[in-house]
Amino acid sequence: MDKSKYSQAVLDIIKEAHQAAIKNQNVEVTDLHLMQAILRQPDTEIARVLTEMGIITKALSLELEGAIEKLRSAKGVSSLYVSRSYQRALLIAEEISRNLYEAFVTITHLFLALLREEDMATAKLAELYELSYDRLRKELVRRWSSSFATGISEEALKTLSKYGRNLSKEAQEGKLDEVIGREEETGSAIRILSRRIKNNPVLIGEPGVGKTAIVEGIVQRIVKGDVPDPLKDKIVFALDMTALIAGAKFRGDFEERLKQILEIIKNSNGKIILFIDELHNIIGSGNTSGTMDTSNILKPMLARGELLMIGATTIEEYRLHIEKDGALDRRFQKILVEEPSEEEAISILRGLKTRYEHHHTVRIADPAIIEAVRLAKRYLTERRLPDIAIDVIDEASALVRMYRDERPRALEELHRNLVQLEMERISLKKESDMASQYRLEELEGKIAALAEEFTGMEKAYQAEKERQTEMARLRRDKELLQLQIEEAKQNHRFAALAELLPVLEETQASLLKLEAVKEYFPLPTEVGLEEVKEIVSKLSGSPKHRLEANQLSHIAEIKERLQRKFVGGEEAIEGILHAYIRARSGLLRRQKPMGGFLLQGTSGTGKSYLARLTADYLFDGEKSLITLDMSEYTDKSSVTKLIGAPPGYIGHEQGGNLTEAVRTKPYSVLLFENVDRAQREVLGILRQLLTEGLLTDSRGRQIDFKNTMAFLTVSLSEEVGNERALMERLPAELVQAVDGCYLLEGFDLPKMELLVDLRLHQLAEELAEGHVRLEWTDEAAALLAKKACGSGMGASLLNRIMEKEIVTLLSMKSFDGQLADFSAVRLFVNADGKLEIGSADA
Repeated sequence: MDKSKYSQAVLDIIKEAHQAAIKNQNVEVTDLHLMQAILRQPDTEIARVLTEMGIITKALSLELEGAIEKLRSAKGVSSLYVSRSYQRALLIAEEISRNLYEAFVTITHLFLALLREEDMATAKLAELYELSYDRLRKELVRRWSSSFATGISEEALKTLSKYGRNLSKEAQEGKLDEVIGREEETGSAIRILSRRIKNNPVLIGEPGVGKTAIVEGIVQRIVKGDVPDPLKDKIVFALDMTALIAGAKFRGDFEERLKQILEIIKNSNGKIILFIDELHNIIGSGNTSGTMDTSNILKPMLARGELLMIGATTIEEYRLHIEKDGALDRRFQKILVEEPSEEEAISILRGLKTRYEHHHTVRIADPAIIEAVRLAKRYLTERRLPDIAIDVIDEASALVRMYRDERPRALEELHRNLVQLEMERISLKKESDMASQYRLEELEGKIAALAEEFTGMEKAYQAEKERQTEMARLRRDKELLQLQIEEAKQNHRFAALAELLPVLEETQASLLKLEAVKEYFPLPTEVGLEEVKEIVSKLSGSPKHRLEANQLSHIAEIKERLQRKFVGGEEAIEGILHAYIRARSGLLRRQKPMGGFLLQGTSGTGKSYLARLTADYLFDGEKSLITLDMSEYTDKSSVTKLIGAPPGYIGHEQGGNLTEAVRTKPYSVLLFENVDRAQREVLGILRQLLTEGLLTDSRGRQIDFKNTMAFLTVSLSEEVGNERALMERLPAELVQAVDGCYLLEGFDLPKMELLVDLRLHQLAEELAEGHVRLEWTDEAAALLAKKACGSGMGASLLNRIMEKEIVTLLSMKSFDGQLADFSAVRLFVNADGKLEIGSADA
């Protein structure tokens, strides 16, 4: 068997047939195994053709299973052989492929081969269901030479297929996803295509809103005949500009290829509709010195009505490229495709759910779909529905499949332990002393018990995987049978209905039987809320536990932790938490950040520290904190540092410090330090951020700040620490835009004592990581508080004192080797009234 002659799909079928033979303990792989493997494949051309012919594929599959069970299984045979019928089927498939001038043997060729020889077991079984080689061949010929090819030669279609895709053929084969909703846009496109002149629609919308999907929906309606008469039996061909340009080495090669395609379309007398995705690419493509680009070649044909074309592009690209060329712009009729609402996106995902379930062999729960749309809309604001919600569901399904297919952690750990013991046994066998022999004997018993446990767990894991795969296949068969039953009812085919109903009952019974079986091994099989939250967390940078709906129940605990970590500022903490609750409740639609706060106070009162604590407890830690010192934004040009330089200036492609940081990590805490030192234009940007929640960067992109929390700090001296002084230093519009303005007062002695206790506990925790225990006396803590209090520097002076009088002494002891691991030190006040560090045991 020459594998190079077979398509990958056929090689997969052959592999599955071999696995089925091993599973059933058959000594040979036969033609029956091949046919069973083909019928078990979802969404193949053969499966669709057989369904349209009225063949009950599930009944045929059950008949095949019965025939395979009757095959003899010789005991003691360890090798797997191939039968003569298996070899004949592959040889006949190669012959059919050659006769049709195909490059590879496909599943269709192999299935025809299994029916051609009447003495083969597969042909005899298929005959019981009125399926024969001649009947199937005629049906395939009818489909291949259907009305879509009327007036268009096979050579012309092959030429077109070199430079694009035949979307009509793909729709016939069921390769295009079903389109849910979008009736208005689809109707507009069909109406424009039916016009006599200027009948070229162009779909314009943001990336991800479903422009290409609308075109695929139009193609499916044309295939079904659900369009006006002028559009019936037309082919939609998607042009691939990359394939058209690739390999065009010499001047004129590109134009020659394009003219060849356009001549085919022109000679088809309107039977071919040209679809160009990313329509803006026709501007300048193929243009070299002294040649014309694609748009100039297309314009005359569009003007004369010789070319029927659908385009799709984004609003920005259309404005930048197409609108500049007025002659090209007036030949298109614009259709604006807007982002669907959350309800519409949920409907779209429900329609696509079956496709993703079949692909990943998982079940997607309906709450997971609703949560995917809700979280994608809220946390992944850079991209549009339904594309981003589909990506979330697809990746969550892949996550569940990965967890199911990879070896479970418990099994892997057991295997590692077994290997470790085996290595130890090999080493002990080389020793001859009594202790080693005794240990070896004990080890033999352990290895035997562990090997037995591992074998049992491995068998349970494989059995559960097979059960889940079989359940997924039965669910797919059940859905197909239900569709066939509905079709039989509509067409009053009662004889077929009588055959289908018993098969459906048998399939349901088999499925219920498997579902009733207690799982052999715990394996994930359903895409639920947890998987969706995990994917959204990875894509948005927001921690998973922050997406939990019940997080609001922990607000009291968070408040207690913040008050324990931050001395003073109870009013500010209360305001921050209230703003967070308002934002997270989802009661009202927000058009601004989760919260904006102006913190003023003398140096060392903890303004920046409060923002860091907010990032730790309400966001994803310090990595979600974006800090900008507004002392660096003191001139008019500083605005470009925030939102990016305008086109033509140095650094235009780099983006702004603020907009790029939030665009890549939209769930962040923004800390603007020393905001009173910033230039007035910069403050205007901050006011817009706080009031509207949106900024437009230098590249025209809208950056969403709705999932951020902003802190603006102002350092005041003691004599001007009041609201009137603040109003004089900042524009009134900015002060009014924040949700709360809080004054963090300096530390008196009681507060400083609390701060000292907090800092000493933090220092003790850090030292504990190095296995050093720190203790201190009340007199030492009181002395530290007295030294730091009254200077006006607050926490800054305390940190400096602790570094100088505690950390430095500890570092010197460690440097001299006096501070060993698991030692304990004690901070106390000596007879001279100074801080001293000694052994805790002394």
